[in-house]
Amino acid sequence: MHKKLFPAILPVSTALLLILSYPKFDQGWLAWFALAPLAYYLVRARSLKAAAFGGLACGFLFYLGILYWLYPTMRVGGVEPLVSALGLVLVSLILSAEFLLISVYGFYLKKTGLRLWPYLFALGWFLLEYGKVYLSSKAVWFPWFMLGYTQWEHTALIQFASVTGVYGLGAAVCFTGALAGALLARELSAVKRGLFFIPALLLFSGIWLFGRHKLANAPAPVRYLNVSLLQPSIDQYAKWDAAEAADIKNRMAALYGEAAGADLAIWPENALPCWIDAPDCYAWLRSVVGGGKTGSLVGSVSRGDGKHVAAFLLDEKGEISASYNKRQLVPFGEYVPMRSFLGRYIKPVAALGEFLPGAADQKLVQLRGFKLGIAICYESIFPYLFTGQTNAGADVFINITNDGWYLDTAAPYQHFAANIFRAVENRRSVARAANNGISAVIDPWGRVLARTKLNERAALKAAVPVCGEQALFPVYGQWFALGAALIVSAFLIAVLFL
Repeated sequence: MHKKLFPAILPVSTALLLILSYPKFDQGWLAWFALAPLAYYLVRARSLKAAAFGGLACGFLFYLGILYWLYPTMRVGGVEPLVSALGLVLVSLILSAEFLLISVYGFYLKKTGLRLWPYLFALGWFLLEYGKVYLSSKAVWFPWFMLGYTQWEHTALIQFASVTGVYGLGAAVCFTGALAGALLARELSAVKRGLFFIPALLLFSGIWLFGRHKLANAPAPVRYLNVSLLQPSIDQYAKWDAAEAADIKNRMAALYGEAAGADLAIWPENALPCWIDAPDCYAWLRSVVGGGKTGSLVGSVSRGDGKHVAAFLLDEKGEISASYNKRQLVPFGEYVPMRSFLGRYIKPVAALGEFLPGAADQKLVQLRGFKLGIAICYESIFPYLFTGQTNAGADVFINITNDGWYLDTAAPYQHFAANIFRAVENRRSVARAANNGISAVIDPWGRVLARTKLNERAALKAAVPVCGEQALFPVYGQWFALGAALIVSAFLIAVLFL
């Protein structure tokens, strides 16, 4: 009986270890072993069907665990309990296709021999994560989870992302687990298993030493952008209530009043309880920010040439000098894929209507000699949006967001962790203003210089450092993906057709 249950426990074990590695649990050290049970299961799997089912079960349980916040989010938004639960289950099931795919790949890969298996499995993981981000730029996907994100609190380890992006760190974490699982599956003595595990120790040590070296030799900032991050902590579900508009405006005006002396006051996404291009709304905004010495970057919905989620730079006179339209919209939040089919089942979704994506080639926003790369909310999980702005000359990243949808769940913490990696990957600081938190300044090495608590009301003043170091990832990152693709393709052709 125990022998029959043991294989089924393995994919479940990997799912649980990954959940514990991710925010809010934040036991990132577990991630280095998390894939060992699944790897052992795949190496021992006797059929493609068994491997595929194990991967699917692992992915489903994992996504059910880290995306649990979808249920309370939908419930507070007015969605019925059954539909909310069904939505969580369906999203988890769809995203589990990632684990199914890597498991099928791992099963076929056994033909190469177990000595090579962990290395090729880790390269496959690299491609899986790179591919799902690329897919999201062309179609509907949700690349919320990256294995490397589990290391967000370990500053030395995450420096590796400046070379390979979060993808390379995720592949390294995958490799240690895959190697452990493969070694346990082989009939070797304890001594031989220990010897074969040396590559994992060398890899971990190399990544750690590289990070320590980078941190110890981090150049001094060449200048600072002084910001004030406005966090009003407005109830998301009262934001568009007309009766609350006056209170929201008063709260934002009071926070802006605390921003005196900063170069830039950063308002969160959709900070206004109105459309910025409505005359009365813009007149109020000008009355608040005009006449001072502090510029403002204000998040607002805007019509313009179409409905956009946008950010507007206002000068000291309250005049709009530049703007940015969000490029990567949230599926089922800011637009509804297959609306004609799904609209009758998901009525509360996209309550503000259907938004349009911004143009891909928008110019950087400039302020007092600083070139600002802007990302709105969901865009922070897409590395290519940031590397594109880095290559265009961005000095600092500004991320404005509204995580009020997610209440006091793990989602705001998971979302925040992604910004750590965008900073390290590009060696650019990130200044993040969130409606209800977490607002923060992150330096180019992923160190959090200042931050607020979730649901705190604050105007956080901080100096955002600008350094002159150039990371490798924005320039050469695609070559790592191409190299991994060539190696994986060669071995797949060999095992499938030769």
